Amino acid sequence: MTNTTYYFSAKKFDSKFDNIIFDPLFKKIVRYLFDHKDTEIILRQIKATIPTDDNIELYLDKLIKYGLVERKNRRYTLTFPIYSTEKNIQIPHSIINTLQILTNESSLQTNYFIFGQWLWRLFFEEEQKEYFFGVVSSSDNFPLFRKREAGNSALQFVSIYQDDLIPLDFANYFNILSKRQVLPEQFNQLQRLIGDVDINYFITQIQKVIRSVKRNPSRVRKQTIFEEALLTTEDLLRGADGQLSLTAVCLDTIEISRETQHTLDKLKVELNLLWGTIEDVNQREYYKMQCYSILFTTCFPDQKSIQYFKF
Repeated sequence: MTNTTYYFSAKKFDSKFDNIIFDPLFKKIVRYLFDHKDTEIILRQIKATIPTDDNIELYLDKLIKYGLVERKNRRYTLTFPIYSTEKNIQIPHSIINTLQILTNESSLQTNYFIFGQWLWRLFFEEEQKEYFFGVVSSSDNFPLFRKREAGNSALQFVSIYQDDLIPLDFANYFNILSKRQVLPEQFNQLQRLIGDVDINYFITQIQKVIRSVKRNPSRVRKQTIFEEALLTTEDLLRGADGQLSLTAVCLDTIEISRETQHTLDKLKVELNLLWGTIEDVNQREYYKMQCYSILFTTCFPDQKSIQYFKF
């Protein structure tokens, strides 16, 4: 249980859960309760096993408040599952083949729309139910994916990535800042450039850079920190001749053909059938995460993430 990752969706508690799972005490308590799930655990045993200067009883009350631990007859138990073994997920070849053909024949922009917007919404956003579970990492696990978004109504930075990495992109940068967490080392240069800049102001300046580069990529201009920021994340590239080119995938003018839409409608029906009989919310969500991972790694075998701008 050393490398356990937690997944959750509970709108009123999401920010609280973020802080809770980063607390070292949480990991110790969860491990102890999980390892002794078949025995009755009382407070005295927890205190004896987990020495700490913090008020452990008060912390347990917090976990109870947020529904992660149950106290009944002075006995403590976890209320959420931790999946430690990989299930043998089988996705019908018809689904995999259809998606492979679709992505092979479509533009990169359309593919990112399918996996970043359409497929992600189908898997994780259409069903608005709360869940919380842990997954123990192992070499046999499928790499599960997370999605991060940051921005406003004018522009959204979007990143979907394997959980064992955090890409250098604006979506993750602003999400980490908003949670007041320590930025990973790969963000050092970006932090030196823009610091804790207001995201709405940042987007206004980024839009100016994008418009300028689109109008005249070869024009000599005074370089700003916002242009440098785009160069740092490689959303903008400067050629040997000094010419700038926008490399970020931009979802602004997506046009789905009638044939593609028909294929997506058919896929939606087939995919919903895969998890339709799984009643437990945690199990169903974990199953969907594994399915998404299989489809992503099949259609993007050389990628661990996708990033794009959504206007």
